[in-house]
Order: sequence, then structure tokens, then C-alpha cells
Amino acid sequence: MAKQQQSRGEASNRRFKFSTQRAVQATEANLFIHGYSAGHDLDDRQALSCSIPHELHAQLNIFAFWESSHFTRINATTKKLILAATRVHIAASLVALAADRVVHFAAIRNRAEEMGGVLFEQLRDYLSQHHPDVTRVNLIGHSLGGRVVVTALRNQPLMQAGLSPQIDNVLLMAAAVEVSSTDAAAMLHRIDGRLINAYSKADGVLLLNADETCLGRNEVKFFDNVHMEKFDHSDYWPKLRDVMQKAEFSVLADPGTSLGLRPENDFAKKDIHLYEVLSSSNSGLLEAAITHLKSSSWTSINDGEADRALAFTRELQSVSGHFLANFARGNGLRYSKVLMMLAEHYGLGSTLHHCAKVHEYEAVLLNHVFQHAFPEGHPLASATLEEVKALSQSDYLAAVDALAKRLTLGQCFQLAGEADKALESLPVEQGAIASDIAFADTLHTYWQSAVERLRSLEKQASRVLTNLGTAIKPGYSALIPAIAVVHYARLQLGDEYLI
Repeated sequence: MAKQQQSRGEASNRRFKFSTQRAVQATEANLFIHGYSAGHDLDDRQALSCSIPHELHAQLNIFAFWESSHFTRINATTKKLILAATRVHIAASLVALAADRVVHFAAIRNRAEEMGGVLFEQLRDYLSQHHPDVTRVNLIGHSLGGRVVVTALRNQPLMQAGLSPQIDNVLLMAAAVEVSSTDAAAMLHRIDGRLINAYSKADGVLLLNADETCLGRNEVKFFDNVHMEKFDHSDYWPKLRDVMQKAEFSVLADPGTSLGLRPENDFAKKDIHLYEVLSSSNSGLLEAAITHLKSSSWTSINDGEADRALAFTRELQSVSGHFLANFARGNGLRYSKVLMMLAEHYGLGSTLHHCAKVHEYEAVLLNHVFQHAFPEGHPLASATLEEVKALSQSDYLAAVDALAKRLTLGQCFQLAGEADKALESLPVEQGAIASDIAFADTLHTYWQSAVERLRSLEKQASRVLTNLGTAIKPGYSALIPAIAVVHYARLQLGDEYLI
């Protein structure tokens, strides 16, 4: 059983989560692939998606998310090792940490090559299902994402008639992979367009990949080499437009193109996945969300607010963050971070790799919340996005009202009382034992029943503790129903830019 679970886990690590940023009719797509310590949570995935230049929004843009982990993710065994090393000397713990991170990076580097080996196969499946008209793909990879692309191209057969999709232009940014001129020449024969290497001599991070001469720091023959002067390793995504413009990639090859957009400076208004959703929804949903949020004594929304959606957004952001941290930042938490915080509260972190968009995170979170709040069962505990969207507004809001009542402190104590009764109902041996055989049978039945009930009690106790934490933590019991309303409003809008 353990081996089967391990093999399933390894298989899931080799699956891309493809996410189309905005569905448009197109025969050509841009595929973006991140590197190490990127795309690991909703907030980071949103940041990556927002880095795509506005000029490309009319094109079909797809992100390929993969399990690239994060350098701060340390398992329990390593933590124990570092703690043990600390008892010897503080320097020993630093050495242990550094050694573990080297091993960790090497493992993810190997995984990048495994992902490169399955990239085109999984991409073809995704395109055939979601974008069957696409026949050409441009590849954009950063850091170990560049390693994914290079591995995929090395394994790609020479261009053949009828093989779809054809690879057009390839842009590698700060690529954490060694590529010889011979490799580059071979890859060039496997694509239709240009092979571009955006590199920087100032990239110190790639020096940590000590056993290789990384492409991301050097020019290589047969590439169109583009020197991004003074670029650090982390500069490429935030300055993706500059990189693409200097590389003359796609529509950004025209120096006359410009964003022409006025940047929004209001933190709440910039949180489009919250503010824009409610400001574009009907007033009934907005008022329902406000009502639930105002049920917490930690919130305050004046009835006379001119922009009710903006007032709600600011209040939800504020109640989600710690007041001292909010004071230091000058604002609360972005909506994506709010969802991540709640996912961690419910222990959902490891199950969310398949979620790349806000409405997917909301769906997993809310399904789990309804399961916890209604142990006897509830339709929304397993409802699909389509089923939730099909519900009438009155029926959905009634379900959210019922959920809000279950998240109160009084309801938690009632569930705790039910758990106590379950413990009291554990089987107790009664009567005399007629014989050794009867005793053995009775004992076996007793323990079997007791174990089953204890397992049930453990689940019930876990549910009670989680719900108690929800009721006690400031604002949580109001936050979750409000998010449920936002989720429904998002689905009703159906705006791909806001999901």
C-alpha cells in the first residue's frame, strides 16, 4: 500500500498543470514555464500570470505549472537533523542546512529533466482537449523552466509533417542548464522560429549551479543571444516585457508598442479578483457578502460608503491579516494570500497543485469547509463548479447562511458534546463469558468495534478542533461565508480575466 501511494505521488509530481490565462480563438499559443521556487502557491501563480505583457493579452497564453518546490520547504527529517547539529555548534546547523538545500536543488533539477521528457506529450493532450485549433507553440522558460524546455527539445524528433503542434520561437531566460553549440544547432533544427538566449553576467544565482556552465550567464553559438545588462536572476518575470521587447519577441518586436495603461495605485482596487468581481456583480450578492463580513466584531463597514465594493474589499483584506503586520505594510492581505491562509488552516496545502486559478482554490476550500461544517452531509460539500453556478442566487445564499451558523462558537461546543457522546457509546463488555472460545469471539468483536468507533471519533474530534479554531480566530467565522458569496459571484460573472 505504501509503495502504491509513493508511486502515485511520484506520478503526480510528473504532471503539468496547464492554465490558460484567457481563452481566445487562435492557432498559435505562448507557453510559459517557471523555474525553481516559483509557481508553488496561488499568490506566486497569480504574480507569474500578471507578468505577461498587456500586448500579449490578445494572444493565447498558457502557463505550465509543475512541482518545482521551494527552497524554504524543509521536511521533518531535515528539521531534526538541523536541530541535532545545533546542539553541536551553530555553524554545524548552517552546514547541515546548506548541504540539505544543495541536495534539494539537485532533486528538483532532476525533476525538471523528467518534466521535459513529458512536456510535449502532456501539452498535446491539453491542446487537443481545450484548444484543438492550435498548431504552433512558442516556448518561454525561466531558470529550471529553461531546463525543462531544453530537455523537451533534445527529446523532440526532427520536424515531421503532420506532427502537431510545431514549435515556433523559443525564449530561454536565465536558463539553469548547460547547452553546447552542438546542442543548440540540433535544437534549432527542431523548431520553426528563433532560438533566443536572454542572459546576464550579473546573475549570481546561477553560479550556485556549480557543476555546469549555465546558459543563462553566457553566449552560445546558434542562439540569438540577448544580454540583459545588470539583470539579477529574479528580474526576468517582473520585467518580462523589457526582456521580450529587447529580444524582439512576437508583437513586442515593434518598438512603437506601449502599454498605454494607467497603473492603479490603490492596493484594494489592484486586488481585481476581489474588488472587480463584487463591483461588477449585482447588489444582492455584494450586500450578502457585506452582511456576513459585518457579523464579525473585528470589521466595520459604514452604510454610507460611496463605493461599497471597495469598502468590502479593504475590510476583508484587513481582517485577514494581523493588525500589526497590516500597520507595518499599510494594507491587509491580497485575496490570493487570504485563500492560502485559509487553505493552510484547513490543512489543504498539499492538495492544491492542480489549482492554478482563484475559482479553483475557492472551490476546493469551500467544498472542504462544507464537509467540516456538515458532517451529516451537504450538497455543496462535493458540488462541482458547474453545479454551484447552476444554483439560484436565493438557494445558494440560503446555504451560505446555514454555513455561517455552523461556524459560530456555540455550534462548535454542540459538536464537541456530540463527540463526547460518541466516546461514551464505545462498547462495554457485559455478562459472563461462557467459555474460552466465546471469550475470544467477544474480545475480537469488542476491539474491532472499538477501533472503528475510535477512528470515527478521531475524525470527529479533528473536525471539532478545526471548526473551533475557525470560530475563535478573529474574523474567520465571518470571512469564510463572505468568500463563499464572492466565489458564487465570480462564477456568475464568467469573466475569464477574473477567475
